[in-house]
Amino acid sequence: MPNKCSQEPSYPPSTPDSPEEMWRRYEFIANTSRDFLTLINAEYRYEAANRAYCAAHCRKPEEIIGKKVAEVWGEERFVRYVKPSLDECFSGREVNYQGWFEFSTLGVRYMDVMYYPYRDTSGKVTHAVVVSRDVTAFKLAQDEAQRQLQRLHTIHSFETALMTNMEVDSVIQTILDHAISQLGAAAANVWLYEPDSQTLHFVAGRGFATSSTERSVLRLGEGYVGRAALEGQIVKASPPLSEWLGAESNVASSNDTLTYYSIPLLAREQLRGVLELFGRQMPQPDAEYLRFLDTLAGQAAIALDNAQLLRDLQLAHQELIAAYDATLESWVRTLDLRDHETEGHTQRVASMTVSLARLMGFEEPLLTHVRRGALLHDIGKIAIPDSILLKPGPLTEEEQRIMRKHPEYAYELLSRFAFLKPALDIPYCHHERWDGTGYPRGLKGEEIPLSARIFTVVDVWDALRSDRPYRAALPWEEAYALIQKLSGTHFDPAVAEMFLKWLNGHNHPQE
Repeated sequence: MPNKCSQEPSYPPSTPDSPEEMWRRYEFIANTSRDFLTLINAEYRYEAANRAYCAAHCRKPEEIIGKKVAEVWGEERFVRYVKPSLDECFSGREVNYQGWFEFSTLGVRYMDVMYYPYRDTSGKVTHAVVVSRDVTAFKLAQDEAQRQLQRLHTIHSFETALMTNMEVDSVIQTILDHAISQLGAAAANVWLYEPDSQTLHFVAGRGFATSSTERSVLRLGEGYVGRAALEGQIVKASPPLSEWLGAESNVASSNDTLTYYSIPLLAREQLRGVLELFGRQMPQPDAEYLRFLDTLAGQAAIALDNAQLLRDLQLAHQELIAAYDATLESWVRTLDLRDHETEGHTQRVASMTVSLARLMGFEEPLLTHVRRGALLHDIGKIAIPDSILLKPGPLTEEEQRIMRKHPEYAYELLSRFAFLKPALDIPYCHHERWDGTGYPRGLKGEEIPLSARIFTVVDVWDALRSDRPYRAALPWEEAYALIQKLSGTHFDPAVAEMFLKWLNGHNHPQE
């Protein structure tokens, strides 16, 4: 037998209250609620409205109840905003809508509106119960959170973009790019500060019809830019377009007033420049937005500062390298003046060696060291006595022994300079031979640095083709044949082959 205690109780079917009965039952609750509550029938007429709703429209209940919704809201707003939701509700669906509405007493408010279909005993939708809640505070907080999130994203993307640029021009272009794309500016200018003259110089602009401003140099305190630079604070203004120098030609034609910001770029409490922003739909200059602009300006200033420091460092480095190379050239000229026999030889072999090294795969940074090594290949001869170096006839065995020490003298002299160490291979090893019979160390084959193997071929070629006191220069064909003959003994065969191909690619000189 079934357990009666387990049976669920049965109740007579319930019937919904009529709309009027429902409203009377909950009228007290409705009128004490801050939400707006209304009951609207299928003819779009109010059958009930609570006190909050009436107060928002600045009307008495009798001025709303029985009236059509269009009479309260106005025909245009009713058709555009209210009727579509009511129609969907009367079709049997709940409708949720959020948006800005204007009320007589409250002004513009952001409302969360819910339409509930009310059905009679047959299931037909006869009324719409509309509940509207003022969520303006939440909406404003949400929008502010979105703005803050967007600003953080802008700060991060701006910082990331600046970190990838270490040149002043690239940093300036990045600043202008973000001013237009992220800050809503219609146009922007960047001015750089020159401490020596205490002036600001226009360097770049974006969003203008022309590429420059009418005034390209400003003094501290002059104009909005000069004020921002002098005071170290953001200058904001809304002047008419006609106030700007060259405005008619520089900015898209308009009679509107511009929202304008002049923002000093400060790094390490030092002025680096000024960023100008021009816009018509930029955010209002509240304290939060000004802090945001100040943060971006700080990032831009630091990036500019770093780029300028790097540029100055690179310039100083270039000047130092130029001074080094000038010193080397002086050494070479001194040696050439001392040894008239080899006058012009050094510059010729340096040029040819660099050309051959480039053909054999040397890249530009290494070619710098190759050139220096070629220029200094005979620098060790400074330590050779004039009686031996300038002797017109053949050298004795002892004199040859002393002369062959000049690569070691070169090594002792040049190895003291860190910047010349990568160039040591040629001065130290250019008298080594492929078969191991050279000096000073008797290196063999690929034990000899490649740059020295390249130079050796060029050096011998130039010596063969030059007049000497004890012999005349060899004809081109004889010198060419001798290089072929010495390949594999004196010279690296691969280098000799490349050198001869290089010679064939040049016009045959007139004897």
